[in-house]
Amino acid sequence: MRGLRRGRVPAQGDGAGRRHDLLSRLLAPLISVAILATLLLLATGPSTVPGAAAVRATSAGRPSVAPAPVGEAARKDRPATTPIAFTGPVIADPAYLRAYYGKRVVWTKCHDDAGYDCGTVVVPVDYQHPEGARTHIALRRLPASGPAPRIGSLFINPGGPGGSGIEFVGEASSFFGDAVRQRYDIVGFDPRGMGESDPVSCLTDADLDAMYAADPTPDTAAERAAARRAPAERNRRCLARGGALAARMGSEFVARDLDVLRSAVGDERLNYYGVSYGTMIGALYASFYTSRVGLMVLDSAVLPDALPEQAPSQQDVDAAARGWADDFDKVFDEFFTECGSSVECPLGRDRATASRALVRFLDGLDRRPLETGYDSLPRLTEGWAQTAIDEGLRNHDTWPELVDALDAAVNDGDGGPLAWFAMESTDRNEDGTYAATTFGRSHLLVTCSDWPRSPWASVVPSRDVLANHPLWARVQPPSHDLCDGWKGVQRATLLLDAEVDTPVLVIGNDGDRTTPIEDTRALAGEIVRSRFVTVSADGHGAYGRDNDCADAVVDGYLAHLQAPENDYVCGKNT
Repeated sequence: MRGLRRGRVPAQGDGAGRRHDLLSRLLAPLISVAILATLLLLATGPSTVPGAAAVRATSAGRPSVAPAPVGEAARKDRPATTPIAFTGPVIADPAYLRAYYGKRVVWTKCHDDAGYDCGTVVVPVDYQHPEGARTHIALRRLPASGPAPRIGSLFINPGGPGGSGIEFVGEASSFFGDAVRQRYDIVGFDPRGMGESDPVSCLTDADLDAMYAADPTPDTAAERAAARRAPAERNRRCLARGGALAARMGSEFVARDLDVLRSAVGDERLNYYGVSYGTMIGALYASFYTSRVGLMVLDSAVLPDALPEQAPSQQDVDAAARGWADDFDKVFDEFFTECGSSVECPLGRDRATASRALVRFLDGLDRRPLETGYDSLPRLTEGWAQTAIDEGLRNHDTWPELVDALDAAVNDGDGGPLAWFAMESTDRNEDGTYAATTFGRSHLLVTCSDWPRSPWASVVPSRDVLANHPLWARVQPPSHDLCDGWKGVQRATLLLDAEVDTPVLVIGNDGDRTTPIEDTRALAGEIVRSRFVTVSADGHGAYGRDNDCADAVVDGYLAHLQAPENDYVCGKNT
């Protein structure tokens, strides 16, 4: 289904200030990770890290909330905690990679902001042939603010896949609690081939335009044939342009890069915070380098497991499609309710009327696109309108703007606002260029490498299912596998098995529509000695969303080396 490919993580509405403004730009919009799920206690002791006692915050960032004292029964809104100790030996750095390990990063003041340090680290393009091509990974560091004793570096990743850690670290002073800021150099990195790292050539601006503008409901035999050919042709061009690096962009390579980065900052163990698709990188790292895991927070997890699948029957496809359509209808119901919360919704007086109006609108665009007034995108086609509506419905924060844009297009025949909304949603500039770090540029390279081909990727529900859910059938219609013809290196670790000596903190919201809490819980079950915490909240990402308990759990874990009790539930803020 279009918009339902495994591994692609859909952005949902946030609304917790600057932190989620950033994540909404970095986290990719699309695939339900719940589909992936259907496919396919702690060593304790006295802390050995200096300054492990709780530190009250004094800097200008978000105040940290101290965890419950060690050994004390949990307060109503805080879990009991136990201290974390690092006692076991660590594996030696691989000798065959001596040309890369132990090379300390040379930090210089960033040219655009002297409050940050910038640097690069060299990694091999292919770890099986380290003597071959090399690529540079860009890093940005926010030094620890003190005065508490420094623990080390905290590497951060915002998901995506392909999201910019360099952009993310720019928000670190307001995202992380004061106690965390005091004790860590917070280090963001742009994954290989992305952003400020050596760029990989793959999709051109014209390729991205063609992908978003593609007719989502091909009517003729010629249109259907062109739709079938498009993914394989696009992937062939991508790999031809990008060469060895384009073929090696999966999360396993990023996890191995991350260990070289750990060595480059001089840390014995990796401290890491990853959210959304960033949990995939952290989980693979924990599987590869179990003794090198320090303090690791995996927030709102993508479950890495990818089991072999049998081809589904049409009955299976239709049952799944009805579930997807029902989920879509629930979101649209919420959208319409908010649309008419203060005045009558301009799309219709009731939900059914609004749905029929949008169906007629999209069908009409297939025959007669609207003028937009933009030279680089002169016509609003059905494909561009579908892109705008699909992306907009996934992000609650943009619903007011989506209503206005649809009002102009549906009622006034003005395609400009909806075209602008589509460009904003896809990181397309008015001149027709796309941002260097955007989901559109990265998703083929990463998701096609990370996820094996699935017989579900190109399933088509029965006509009666599509007819019974006409708006869903147009906004998230069946499509061909976007990874058809992909010849890059694919992920080898398809079942996670990580026996980590120290507890990994796995946390998520029970109302997360993007990465369901069931997947986050399942990931915790695959990491030995992990601590799993559920937060009674909606939205994507548990930390930094103004839930005092969730913030206290993460701050206490990272800054005070206190592991929360397993299976704790943080209640709603009162």
